[in-house]
Amino acid sequence: MGGSFDEDLPTAAERAAKAQQRIHELQQRRIELAAGGPPSLESAREAQRHADEALERAQEAHRAAAHRHDDLAKIHERAANALQRAAMLGVDDPAALQERADAHWQAADLSHTESAQELAEANDPSKSSSDPGRTHADP
Repeated sequence: MGGSFDEDLPTAAERAAKAQQRIHELQQRRIELAAGGPPSLESAREAQRHADEALERAQEAHRAAAHRHDDLAKIHERAANALQRAAMLGVDDPAALQERADAHWQAADLSHTESAQELAEANDPSKSSSDPGRTHADP
């Protein structure tokens, strides 16, 4: 990886261009099939390649989301620490500051949990909420 996590991710414009290209390819394939063009071994291989690429992009998105959740957790932890320091120094209303700090600790914990979930989904796509075979009731 490069200097930062973001350097390794495609830009929104790159993702949009790739999506447009894929849309065009799918439209062309639909026209061929509608005209009676039979599926071929090559088209099956191409479809598999596209499916593999889509899976990799989904895993990449989950890893990026996990990274963002970790960043958010750190921000909440810093805010909670600052609020607790202020409360200990007797600034303003210490009880109110501690309540706000507690809310940030809870938010940080939630962000850590969401990060772990995103990493699990990146490592095992069957755990993904976008897995068509998974229902909301699945663990």
